[in-house]
Amino acid sequence: MAEDADRIRALDRGLSGIELLARNGHMSLADLRQGTDLPNPTLLRILATLQARGWVRRNIVEGRYELSHSLGPILGENARGHPLAELAEPHLLDLARKQSDWPSDLRAVRGPGTIEIIESTRQRGPMAPTRTGLGLRPSMVFSAHGRATLAFSTPDVVDIHLDAIRRSGDRDDRSWIETGRLQAELTATRSRGFAVREPNYWAPPFDPGPELGAMAVSIRAGGEVHGTISILWIVAEASLDAVLDHGCLDHLRAAADSIGAALSRRELAAPLSASALRQ
Repeated sequence: MAEDADRIRALDRGLSGIELLARNGHMSLADLRQGTDLPNPTLLRILATLQARGWVRRNIVEGRYELSHSLGPILGENARGHPLAELAEPHLLDLARKQSDWPSDLRAVRGPGTIEIIESTRQRGPMAPTRTGLGLRPSMVFSAHGRATLAFSTPDVVDIHLDAIRRSGDRDDRSWIETGRLQAELTATRSRGFAVREPNYWAPPFDPGPELGAMAVSIRAGGEVHGTISILWIVAEASLDAVLDHGCLDHLRAAADSIGAALSRRELAAPLSASALRQ
């Protein structure tokens, strides 16, 4: 009883939420409420305090909570958010305000030949009929993200990605590499300064919906590509030229430059460096 009397109730509740997030990764408010048995008003005050102190972040696209990457190694790598997602969040939101009709995805490398959507302003609806996009791993050959990664990475990093795709990619991916079609597309991408999605390409687990167009640019710092950021639109409602005429490419490049500057200030190592991908 004396031990219980010495406990600080608010701190105890806050630590319970942190422990839940450390065990489970990102969680919804409903998950946290069930895990802590706290009423919504109390839980929201706790989460707001943790967000203000930089311990917790709430992702844009799903509104789920996760521990901040900036906490360091104490809580474990798997329990923390991706550093690129944290640094990019305000710039993604600013980009969404400038072009409310067309959402954006943020992509990071997960390994040789593998990229993953780690944050998005793509809400449920025509752009994402049943899913929000987090965790989606698009083709590096056919997606705008993959092409922006390959076109602007250093040659040794490109070789690592292509070797992985030759070993484990599907038949169409390998065919585009071996016939030179991918190299031609990457040359065109460098000339344009941005990448585009291959027409009619979409990646599981999304359900088929209206055809989407996408263009992406790379996020660079220290001479290396750290990730990519895209703009998406419904092909039946807008053409690439219409999107460009709207000034979206300028907005996209400005966001990528701002994220790159934030990466440089934090002195974060590029995940696409040849040495990192070979580990």
